[in-house]
Amino acid sequence: MCVHHEAIVRFGRLVGGSPQMVNVYALIEKAARVDVPVLIAGETGTGKELAAREIHARGKRKDAPFIAVNTGVLSSELVASELFGHAKGSFTGAIENRIGRFAEADGGTLFLDEIATMEEGVQVAFLRVLEQGVFRPVGGKQNKQADVRLIAATNVDLRHAVDSGAFREDLVHRLQVFFIMLPALREHMSDLPMLTQHFLELTRNELAITVNSISQDALDLMELYSWPGNIRELKNAIAQAAVMCDTGIIEPRHLPDRVTDGLGQIPPDFGARDSAAETRLKFEPPPQTDAAALITASPARAETQPKQYGEGRDGVFIPLGSSLDEVQKAYVLKTLSFCSNNKTHAARMLGVSRKTLYDRLTRWGIT
Repeated sequence: MCVHHEAIVRFGRLVGGSPQMVNVYALIEKAARVDVPVLIAGETGTGKELAAREIHARGKRKDAPFIAVNTGVLSSELVASELFGHAKGSFTGAIENRIGRFAEADGGTLFLDEIATMEEGVQVAFLRVLEQGVFRPVGGKQNKQADVRLIAATNVDLRHAVDSGAFREDLVHRLQVFFIMLPALREHMSDLPMLTQHFLELTRNELAITVNSISQDALDLMELYSWPGNIRELKNAIAQAAVMCDTGIIEPRHLPDRVTDGLGQIPPDFGARDSAAETRLKFEPPPQTDAAALITASPARAETQPKQYGEGRDGVFIPLGSSLDEVQKAYVLKTLSFCSNNKTHAARMLGVSRKTLYDRLTRWGIT
C-alpha cells in the first residue's frame, strides 16, 4: 500500500506543518522585522542555515549578500583570517591582501555556523565587531567598518560552554538578542510523511529517476527510527532509497539498514510517546533477574499445575517454568492487544523495530 500524497506545507525553504515548526516560522517572521543579532540553536541537521536564510530573505537586507561560514571546519589559525581578512605577508602563505567575510557581507547578513568552536582570541575580536562595528584584518594596521546583520548557530548548549570556560559569557549575551530553537526531527514526527514526500520530489528531479511513492510499511519503519542526523539524514536516506528502488515505490528493503534495524540513539521518552505505558521488552534473552520479575506463581504451583497463561487489565500472568520464548510471546500478544493490534505502536512500546516485531510474529505463526 502506498502513502497518499498530502499537501506540503512550505515556509520558504523550510517544510513542515507541525505545531513545533509553525512556532519556528512565527519566530523567524519576528526576527526578520528587527535588525538584531540572532542565535539559532539545534542539533546537527535540523536546518539552522535554512532558517537563517529565511530570516535574511524576509528582512530589509534581502537584496544584499548572505554570506555563510562554518567555523567548525576551519582551523583556529584560519578563522580570524576567514572572518576579518589579512594583509599580505602577515603569515606564511599570505601572498596578497584578502578581504574577509565581514567585508563581503557588508550591508547584508553574515551567518556563522558552529559558533562554539571559536577560540578565545577570535571571540574577543568578534565581540568588538558586535559592540563597535569595527574589525582589523590579520596583520593589518587600520580598523575597518562593516554594517552586517549577524546570525549565529550552534549545535551545543552555549551555557555549558560558558561554564567550562570555552566560551565568553558576554559574547553569548550579545549573540542571543533573539533566540530560536529548532526542534529535532523526533520531536515533530508528524511532519515525516510530508518531509519524505518533499525529499522524494527533490530526488526525483535532481537524479532524474522514476520513483513515485513510498509504501506504508516503509514509512512505518521510518517513524520508528530516531533520526539522530535529523532532516539532513532523512534527505540522504530518501536519496539512497530512491537510487536502490527498482519498482517505482520505495519499500522497506530499499531503506538504509540503520533505519530498518531501528538503530539510532532513541531518547528515553521516544518509545512511549503514544502511550502511557512505559514497560519495554527486548527480544534478546533477558538476565535471570529480569525474567524472575515477570513470574508471579510459586515453584510448587509451577510443578504441580499445568501451564496456564492469563492476562489482567495491566499485565500478563506467566507461570513459573515457562521458557523465555513463551514469556516473550505472551507479553508481545498482550502488548498488541493493548495497542488495538497497531503494530507500529506496539513496536514502539516494546522498544524494537517494526521489522523485528513482524519477524517474531512470523516465527510464532501469527499473522
